[in-house]
Amino acid sequence: MATMKPVFMSDKRYDSICKRIQESYPYSCILYIDEVDNPELYKSYLERMESIRQERKEVQEMQLFHGTREENINAIAHGGFDPSKNVRSVYGYGTYFAKNARYSSEYMISGDSKDITYMFLADVLIGKTSTAKKLDTKEFDNNVDNIANPTIITTPYANGAYPRYIIAFHKNAK
Repeated sequence: MATMKPVFMSDKRYDSICKRIQESYPYSCILYIDEVDNPELYKSYLERMESIRQERKEVQEMQLFHGTREENINAIAHGGFDPSKNVRSVYGYGTYFAKNARYSSEYMISGDSKDITYMFLADVLIGKTSTAKKLDTKEFDNNVDNIANPTIITTPYANGAYPRYIIAFHKNAK
């Protein structure tokens, strides 16, 4: 069962997350940041990490952004990212994550009159990467936009990412 805990402005993590967001999304207006605490989901994520490590001998972990709609927040926090929900497949099947908050902000769609939007900052497992449209999961773990310097990373596994933080924004703040 997932719970959300506020990350207060006095917490160093708040400043660190804000700085990451400001690098590519400088005019963003952050309302709050919550940390997701879901031990069962995190255990599944760690099991996937160990599986990649055993198969590939190394695994990298990155914190990446994923913009979403408000109605998806609880489902993701409780059950993780569902790769089958992807409706676009520019870089292949899976859940999409981005190094830059600005890219993910394009997928934050408000469902309320206050124009509040949401983005996850997720822990994402990176194993062996490919740029093939159709990922051979026996040989590769992720698709990327660029092997040398990936900015978009997909994972075809529900436990290939852990939704660490939920960030709420006024998307169109001036």
